[in-house]
Amino acid sequence: MTESTNPKSQEANVFKAKCPDCDAELEIPTDTEEGEIVSCSGCGLELEVKTIKDGHVDLQELTIEGEDWGE
Repeated sequence: MTESTNPKSQEANVFKAKCPDCDAELEIPTDTEEGEIVSCSGCGLELEVKTIKDGHVDLQELTIEGEDWGE
């Protein structure tokens, strides 16, 4: 998980956050809600927005649970 490094970027409509995999700086729109999926522009990793609090965006790598067919 990673937190944003800057509560708001120079633009008033985005938060800044870093990709936990490649450290690329991401711009997260301020209207993004918890649970939304964003993609890293650097490595393409899909990230889930876990929390947004006081301008800090907490991202976590998206994990998709596979079906358990009892095998």
